[in-house]
Amino acid sequence: MSLRLNRLIRHHWKPWRVVPASTRSATRGYLVALSGSLMTLGLVAWDYRERMSAIADDSSRPHTELGVTLALALIVATATATLALLFYLRFRTLARAELNDLADLDAAGETLRALLGTVSHGVILTDIDGRIRLFNPAAEILFGRLGEETLALPIGILIPDLRLSDVAESSRANPGLGPRVLHLYGVRADERQFPMRLLTRPLTLDGEEFRLLIAEDMTESERSEQRLEFLEQRDPLTGLQNRPTFERILAAVTPLRGDVRPEHALCLIDIDRFKVINDTFGHAAGNKVLEQLGQIVKTKLAASTALARLSGDEIVALFVGDAANQAKALCEDLIRTTRNFLFTWQERSFDITLSIGLVVFDPAKVGAVDALGQADIACRAAKTQGRDRMHVYRHRDAESIRHRGDLALVPAIGRALNDGRFRIMAQPIRALNGTNEPIHYEILARMQDEKGNAVVPDTFIAAAERHILMPTIDRWIVTHVFSRQSEQLAAWHEAVPDRFMLAINLSGTTLMDDGFTAYLKRQFAEYAIPYASICFEITETAAVADLRRARTFMQEMRALGTSFAVDDFGTGFASYAYLKFLPVDYLKIDGSFVRNLETDPVDRALVSSINHIGHVLGMKTIAEWAETPELVERLRTMGVDYAQGFAVGRPLRLEDLRLHRALRQDASAQAAADVLPRSVAL
Repeated sequence: MSLRLNRLIRHHWKPWRVVPASTRSATRGYLVALSGSLMTLGLVAWDYRERMSAIADDSSRPHTELGVTLALALIVATATATLALLFYLRFRTLARAELNDLADLDAAGETLRALLGTVSHGVILTDIDGRIRLFNPAAEILFGRLGEETLALPIGILIPDLRLSDVAESSRANPGLGPRVLHLYGVRADERQFPMRLLTRPLTLDGEEFRLLIAEDMTESERSEQRLEFLEQRDPLTGLQNRPTFERILAAVTPLRGDVRPEHALCLIDIDRFKVINDTFGHAAGNKVLEQLGQIVKTKLAASTALARLSGDEIVALFVGDAANQAKALCEDLIRTTRNFLFTWQERSFDITLSIGLVVFDPAKVGAVDALGQADIACRAAKTQGRDRMHVYRHRDAESIRHRGDLALVPAIGRALNDGRFRIMAQPIRALNGTNEPIHYEILARMQDEKGNAVVPDTFIAAAERHILMPTIDRWIVTHVFSRQSEQLAAWHEAVPDRFMLAINLSGTTLMDDGFTAYLKRQFAEYAIPYASICFEITETAAVADLRRARTFMQEMRALGTSFAVDDFGTGFASYAYLKFLPVDYLKIDGSFVRNLETDPVDRALVSSINHIGHVLGMKTIAEWAETPELVERLRTMGVDYAQGFAVGRPLRLEDLRLHRALRQDASAQAAADVLPRSVAL
């Protein structure tokens, strides 16, 4: 634009070659005015000459006419020169002003084009009739069309469901609402549709009405939401519904009115000797069995109303109404199919059999939760009778197993809590690299029966999980630990902040307790426990069971300063996908992968993989069941951050935990050794 301005300055009398049409129009107006002025002066001069000629006498007339003519010529020449100069000055001013405006307009245009080129959303400008006037590069990528191809095309070709007239009418009816946001589908050049979010607003330019559209591709967002929804409602390994989803369906089961047979059917499917498969072939083989069995069950029990994986190797199916009549035959067919199916893993084959418990119940008389317990009893009866069979629940079955099942254990758990027969232990977790890493202890719960004998944790915890007693146990553990360790935790946190943590396990059913978060905050406040001194461990299965609830709880408590660990990783869903959604600080590698680390190359590969992924996600890794010094050293060379096991230290009573005394700077090494049993190494 500066070159054009220079041409105007250098070539004063040929400005029309460089100036815009608007300025040339103004020039033509000035030339017409100038011509009119000159004609008027000529007529006045002619009239004046005639008048002067009539007045003068005959003797002086020639001299007078010559003087008058010269005077008039001088006047006309002066007026013409003055008007021409004024015209030039005015023209030059107009030309320069318009050229400056055009220069600014070009600069603004370049800026606008640069901005539209960098915007990640598609920007489209249409006229009032819906014809495309502007199409930025992001819109070209979004719709797979070049901007030149789309100009003057109707917007309906790209966004079929968009009705600009309706949008304009709505905007006029509600002018204070601002831009409208619509969720529609766009069409690419290859006719594929994609979800999009569209922001629309009216725009007026030079008195003409336009419609500005800003389009955002929602394909990835919808996929992420669908993946998250899948993880919340489905078991990622088998594709079946998960336990919380099934429990919601089960709670909604109501009696069928007017039916001849108002009963429903519920069957519980359990893989026989599944633990042997895991121990013999590894957890990867067990996961493969579950994956393949899930496909078989979905095919054979397609008539069921709901089909879910409860936990581990348990699958449950609900048959409502007329489908309940088919339940027994379908389950028997499933057993036959599985019996004849040969499972293979790494060129090794093995047979799988199922034990199925079936109960037919009337929701008007038996609650759905009780029916699930009856199906569990029937499944146990099938295993007792030799496995590879189905057993239909009868009332005498409950009496026959009550003395050895968790139906007897559940009240025993309640009495143990009331009688104070729960013991809290603490097992150290040692950092394998560096001496300034936090010192951790995991809190372990032990139960004694009425005779003082220890009850295996896996036994009473499994029963408490099934019968929703773990929230009560977890609350008791939190209160017990906080009330007895508050002074030590406060003193330790004040002396060496953020270096000592107690890890407390939380069950999946506790996470489902809506009041647990408020209870937990009250305990922290009542006992003045530093949030940074507590780490909560959540099992992999519990975290995935209700991913949204687990994430909300973890985010809320982590914002206060607590940390979180995923426990027993690899034994449940063996999926890394959900770890990206959870704010996890520590990843605990299940001990079943660690104990044979030195002799089993598959376990070494699994531990190495979990350790690597954990570090990539910004987590510290903890290896369980580190039972020998050689195993600890192997874990150190593999880059694992922490180890837990008998080689690190045996569990000690919570009452014996006096760690802050041992860490005083003036304490002797012997005094530090006296604080903990000699088997505990920090």
